[in-house]
Amino acid sequence: MGKNKNVVRIFAVLMVIGLLAVACSTPVAKPDDKIAVAKDAINRAREVNANEFAPLDLRLAEEKFKEATDAMAKENYELARIKAEAAAMDANLAETKSRAAKQKKITQDMQDDVDTLRKEVKRNQ
Repeated sequence: MGKNKNVVRIFAVLMVIGLLAVACSTPVAKPDDKIAVAKDAINRAREVNANEFAPLDLRLAEEKFKEATDAMAKENYELARIKAEAAAMDANLAETKSRAAKQKKITQDMQDDVDTLRKEVKRNQ
């Protein structure tokens, strides 16, 4: 019975090694779609002046995008996918921060205009 246990253990170890070999040899698809999404996100962030309102987030997105394209050139598709996804997230954050900052500025400008009008009305009474 002890001999059978050893055979089962050896078989189990060999199965695990075989599964790991198959898993490691599975080719990773080129993440062209992730690269395109990241590029579009960076372009949208630039369009809303993220370089002015969220420069750090935009710079991080651009750096990660470069790392993604470098990884693509080296055919390291898993790293390229990870970096492209991170670049897209940073770019989306930059876009959101930029839009929020622009809206806040518009709101403040409107409040300043209202305050000015109130002062004019008081002065003219």
